[in-house]
Amino acid sequence: MQIELNFLPFESTDFELTLYRRKFNGEKREDGFFTGKLPPEKGSDEDYIYYWVSLNNFDEAEEYTFCAKENPTLMCSIIWHLFKEKVVADYKGDFEVIDGFNKFISFVVESFPEGTRNIKVSPYYLASDNKYGFILDFAFRRSPKTPFGKKVQELSFSIDKSGKSNANSYIDKMGIMKKFIEEILPSLSELQIGDFNYFVLSDFVSLKSEELKDREYIFANNQIDTDKTRGIKNKPYLMPGKQPYYIFIFKENEKEAGNELFKALIGKTYSSTFSGMQSMFGCEMSTSSVTSINIDLDKESEDILTDKLKEIVDINSDKKVIGIFIDSYSDINEKSLNYIKVKHAFFNLNIPLQAVRKKRVLASDGLKWAASGIGLQILSKTGGIPWLVKPSTADCLIFGIGTAHDREKAQDGRWNIKKYFAYSVCFDSTGLYKSLGVLGESANTKNYLESLKNNIVTFVKSKIDSGEIISNVVIHTPCRMRRDELQSIRTAIDDLGTEYKTINFVVLKINTYNKFFGFAENNLKIPYESTFVKLSNRDYLIWFEGLKHGKEYVNKRIANPTHIEIIYRSEKLNILSLLQDTVNLAGASWRGFNAKLEPISIFYPQLIARFIKDFRKLYADENYDKQLSDFDVPWFL
Repeated sequence: MQIELNFLPFESTDFELTLYRRKFNGEKREDGFFTGKLPPEKGSDEDYIYYWVSLNNFDEAEEYTFCAKENPTLMCSIIWHLFKEKVVADYKGDFEVIDGFNKFISFVVESFPEGTRNIKVSPYYLASDNKYGFILDFAFRRSPKTPFGKKVQELSFSIDKSGKSNANSYIDKMGIMKKFIEEILPSLSELQIGDFNYFVLSDFVSLKSEELKDREYIFANNQIDTDKTRGIKNKPYLMPGKQPYYIFIFKENEKEAGNELFKALIGKTYSSTFSGMQSMFGCEMSTSSVTSINIDLDKESEDILTDKLKEIVDINSDKKVIGIFIDSYSDINEKSLNYIKVKHAFFNLNIPLQAVRKKRVLASDGLKWAASGIGLQILSKTGGIPWLVKPSTADCLIFGIGTAHDREKAQDGRWNIKKYFAYSVCFDSTGLYKSLGVLGESANTKNYLESLKNNIVTFVKSKIDSGEIISNVVIHTPCRMRRDELQSIRTAIDDLGTEYKTINFVVLKINTYNKFFGFAENNLKIPYESTFVKLSNRDYLIWFEGLKHGKEYVNKRIANPTHIEIIYRSEKLNILSLLQDTVNLAGASWRGFNAKLEPISIFYPQLIARFIKDFRKLYADENYDKQLSDFDVPWFL
């Protein structure tokens, strides 16, 4: 199947132009100047070195004839500079220039009282086709006085006019991009580069796609199914080792909400969508395995809650205790301080907690579709394993890294890092949660980067020394990791590779929020699930969800593709296997049957990082290393 990438190429990419350069000496960023590696002499085989470059002559500069193929990154910077100048000088419509770490021009295509539909345009080099051009990305910009609500979601193509998840979002995005191409692009499509004018074409580049295998899930007795809900009804992969004991936490006057949640979880209220903890998961939940704590955190302290918890845990030491918190403090978009206090109290006692917002409990049909997901999280937090995914790479250790740095605003308005924090979650390629820990924590950049490197080495060595058979070590990093952090990870891998020559090492950067999009050759424009396209030898786009063969329709909005960049790879490890494992891990989440399709190697560390960041805001002096390593269940779900 061909995929139309949201990329408009120039008609020709044989750019050649005159530059002026001198060796780079750490000059500060300045508009009209660029940094880039170039050969010391034209056509020489010597190693490239960094130059300070401009399109105009400047002090101590030498003239240089630059060919685009010498440095695509530098060429994109030049295209950006020229395009930005042209838009500012010639375009009369509404636009905004963003010229920081991200570089794009946002053009207003449609305006509404609630905000504007915009197309963001940024330069890009498509290495797989050796073409330069522009990526088009859609965004809805809400006006400052407009509250977030259904109308905003409709205008941003998240829901349709009836308020349901927008199954036609791909068609809608293509429509707004085509409108930009027809109405705005013609006045901007010609760009002078060097001595020649080049035109941007009005058709997206078409790329050949491939499909990876469908995910397969492993349940009890090694039964395999492609459907999680159907498979788990037979039996979860592993039941909790101890009988669960449930503590409901709510205010004195919220007993009704507690009862409603209990009835939903035992399958009494919404049996058509969730038959109950016992029936669905084989986990007993009855009045004999439930108690409650009535507390109002607006009036009573966390210490009172802690004392009551300790008392219950001591009495039920032979059971796996879990808290179920009726949260009437938090709103839809933000966790309250009281929620953080409750989570912190349980965390410090090594007890998992499941929070459910009171509004969801009491809303009409509020738990009808949510109860099964809540039950699934409870099963996982009490030590059960709902399912594993059938792996692609054998004897593979995967660990994801999450960061949650403390930042402060400087006098110049920029945000600087006050203290660095990094966490890791370890899995194997079946998605089985193994452990988590702190990789780095320091206010000093050098110390943080050194501890990040050393802890990765120590972590991998400990797994090998414990007797685990490991043939492959794969590190998944989030897109927002700094360059120096990635370099520390690479150094750690180099050190490990020197010592363990029979082990393959890989580092993947996974970005679920990216500027790339694609349209398939069907009426809905949606690619099939597990479709991928190659952008370069190290860059790939994957659709973790999409159409399914034999079911060429959808009833909900399909997510954007995920961008995966191979930062480091042992040559022996197959790229398709690496991509297949990321697809598998996107279905391994125990947070819900329809949980967000994002590899848990990225999703879980982010959840942990956010929780610890919230804890640090209230309890700045506490150290969480021990608690993190003591937990043997995914408490963060």
